[in-house]
Amino acid sequence: MKPAEPISLENTTPRRVYRGRLFRKYFFSVLALVCGVLLASGGISVYFAYQENKSALASLQYEKAVAAASRIEQFVKQIEQQLGFAALPQLGSDGVEQRRIEFLKLLRQVPAVTDITQIDSKGKELLSVSRLAMDVAGATKDRLSDPAFLGAKPGQTWFGPVYFRKETEPYMAIALRSGGAAVSVAIAEVNLKFIWDLVT
Repeated sequence: MKPAEPISLENTTPRRVYRGRLFRKYFFSVLALVCGVLLASGGISVYFAYQENKSALASLQYEKAVAAASRIEQFVKQIEQQLGFAALPQLGSDGVEQRRIEFLKLLRQVPAVTDITQIDSKGKELLSVSRLAMDVAGATKDRLSDPAFLGAKPGQTWFGPVYFRKETEPYMAIALRSGGAAVSVAIAEVNLKFIWDLVT
């Protein structure tokens, strides 16, 4: 019998090195593929969760905006209704003192109204009642070109733009034209700080 030939280490070492490289190559390829799939899946989940949260937030903001708009509309409608009661045409231009009492009642009932003015059909200011200034009675001031006087139509309320009085608080003018023989316009200056919380 021939003795067994010794195994040469020179022949097996390159195979082991090649197998080790091949294993590492496939391992890292599979690892990279699995990580990539997991990252893509996580990214897609995060994207859809973000879109869902964004949609829910937009829906919530819309509902809050609608609720705030409804309350602001009620606020303005209440003032418009109270101004309509105070500017009833039955008193005419002769009942200045009675009209003044009605305007004072309005100031007491609606804290947001700071000034009320009555203008006759020729654009002359008949009466002005204010929380911030002295009351004025008599056709002394010409307001024929006043946007509130021009904008108020029979049966249609005029709402002026928002402006800042002394650059501190927002105001808006509301004007109503009364019917009847003595056509006149009642203008209320409304302080909007009472709805700041709603707007905020």
